[in-house]
This record gives sequence, structure tokens and C-alpha cells, in this order.
Amino acid sequence: MVPQHPQTGEPWPTPPGVAAAPLAADVWMYLAFHNERLLVPATGKLPSSIERDDPLPPHPWRRLWPVEQVFFHTLARLPAVRQPWLRAIHDSGSALFRPR
Repeated sequence: MVPQHPQTGEPWPTPPGVAAAPLAADVWMYLAFHNERLLVPATGKLPSSIERDDPLPPHPWRRLWPVEQVFFHTLARLPAVRQPWLRAIHDSGSALFRPR
């Protein structure tokens, strides 16, 4: 089995006297270089016999708080801000952050 060129469709050159069955390049690549890696992240914990080789991600040292001016500017641009419950949030908070 030999790959075909993806653009021209010509098979890979072979030595004289060798029979070759041409395959599409992507099929040939899959067969020649296929590995057993999962395409999705695995869930669950590692077995106790396996040690991690990468450090855990750092944890934030404080809670995430949005920047008020950016939050209310974004909120004002949403069409849903016309709903009374969301408008009340916008009006109560944006009054605190208006430029003086």
C-alpha cells in the first residue's frame, strides 16, 4: 500500500517489480502513523500507581470580580437590559460608577 498525492492523485513511486496498491493520503497516514491517543480528555482520577508528571494548575488567590465599568458597559449594550429585573440591576449599580 502506498499513498496517493492529495492534489494530483499520483501514487507514491515504488521500486520496479513491486506491486503497489494506492490509498488516499489521509487513509495511508492513519494506517501508518495511528496511535492510541484519546481524542477527548479522560475523566476520573489517575490510579494510585501512576504519578503525575505535570503540576496542577495554580488556584486563584482570591475570587474573580468583574471590573464594574466594563460589566455595566456590557450590560447596557444587551437588548435584554430592557427587562425590568435586569434594568434594576443596571440602574442600581451604574449610578455608583458614573464619572463625576
